[in-house]
Amino acid sequence: MTGGITDLSKQPSPEAITTEICVIGSGCGGATAARLLAEAGHEVVVLEEGRDLIGPERTQRDRAMYDQLYMDRAGRASHDLSVDILQGRVLGGGGVINTCDVVPIPEGVLHHWATKYGLEDFAPERFNQFTDDALGDLSASRIPESLVNTANNKLRQGAEGLGLRGEVMMHNRVGCRGLGTCMLGCPVHAKRNPRMVALPKAIEAGARIYTRARAVKIDKASQELKEITVHTLDPRGYHEQSELKVRAKIVIVAANAIASAQLLLRSGVGNVHVGKNLMLQPQLAIIGMFDERIAAFDGVPQSYAVTEFEEEDNVEFGLWGYRIEGIMGTPGIVSTMLPFSGVAGMENMTQYDRMAPSLLLAPDAPSGRVEVARDGRLTIHYEQRDDHRARLRQAVEMAAKAYLEAGAREVLVPTRPPLVIRSAREAKKSQELTFAPATAPMISAHQQGTVRFAASEHDGGADPNGQVYGTRDVYVFDSSGYPTSAASHTMTPIIASSRMLTTKLLTRI
Repeated sequence: MTGGITDLSKQPSPEAITTEICVIGSGCGGATAARLLAEAGHEVVVLEEGRDLIGPERTQRDRAMYDQLYMDRAGRASHDLSVDILQGRVLGGGGVINTCDVVPIPEGVLHHWATKYGLEDFAPERFNQFTDDALGDLSASRIPESLVNTANNKLRQGAEGLGLRGEVMMHNRVGCRGLGTCMLGCPVHAKRNPRMVALPKAIEAGARIYTRARAVKIDKASQELKEITVHTLDPRGYHEQSELKVRAKIVIVAANAIASAQLLLRSGVGNVHVGKNLMLQPQLAIIGMFDERIAAFDGVPQSYAVTEFEEEDNVEFGLWGYRIEGIMGTPGIVSTMLPFSGVAGMENMTQYDRMAPSLLLAPDAPSGRVEVARDGRLTIHYEQRDDHRARLRQAVEMAAKAYLEAGAREVLVPTRPPLVIRSAREAKKSQELTFAPATAPMISAHQQGTVRFAASEHDGGADPNGQVYGTRDVYVFDSSGYPTSAASHTMTPIIASSRMLTTKLLTRI
């Protein structure tokens, strides 16, 4: 078998492709599975809706990169527009556009899944080897002090002044030049992500990868030979061009918790649990405004986290509480986070080099759902729960106090109406925030759930091997299967769990 990448928007599409294994999605889950299966000698085809965008094509310009690297051009949102849902649409998936945060599944969460949900293969004594392998795939290391920029150090300074526990985070960069545009794809390929590690190894082992290939339906899911209907896209990914059929004995769906459920629902595959139990982990950004120049856009955007309030062994949910992480975005996305428009918005953006933002990350309970209408339209139903609002209020108060402790003149909470905090006493105003729908710029980067792994079809959408109930060899190998939040960042958990699930599959084929 000769491996390679074929862009179906630029080359003639075959009428049909036949393979042993078809992997849908080229991100952390799909790329990892494709690599291991191909290296074991199996015939593998990978389908990716996005295109391969590398090197100089990664221009670091907001408009062009959000258009080409993100699903719905970064405009995907929950049903009431309360949560902006960031999902990759590019060869390599979310690892191409994330901020390189390496956070494994905590042992407390693994114990929780093994005992409460009967997922014995996630018990730490069984699963830790796959986490170690994932860390190796990522060339994971602690972010060096030279790359912890002033903005993240301000958060650290404030946290230490308040006596709060925190850490310099781990990442998967090698040769980072501190360009600060991680969310637009690294132009120097410093990220050791699926595009740079798993996919090249899969190709070397013979895997065939097709880009601009949108999987729209899976037929014959209970038969030996499945049939996937694929629509090819134009070079920009805006319009469908032609149709082809991919026939495979084994289908692995790894297209993101939302897109994987969307495909299964559109195909009429799976039981009543498919699409349920969605977690979005909605995050809120706040901004410390300083008099001195911060230049948060230089260096690693996200390198320090306050972990004092994070729970890793909550009895009901496993991962709970909240954490505060320094962050920075390019001007386009930062301007959308500010609660101002017109002249006021322009005036605030003139202080871009004096901003020190943070993201407040609070895990949520499985409470949302994905629906697909008869006409194929996707709806992401999600309502923020009271317990999530309460933890975000606490996070706002503590983050504001940390920035004030570090010398910020004020802290801006981008709600409607805006909340400006100038003293520790004023930080208590955060308890008055309602977080009513569409009053705060919430973002979701770690979607999970929707095809929950469970020991019984009465409790979930897929069995502990990842096989979708009611099918023959149709699997989900991404964060769709997680019964609760795996971690504050999902790159490492998805690679590790895909390694585990693929290793099990290899014993059966």
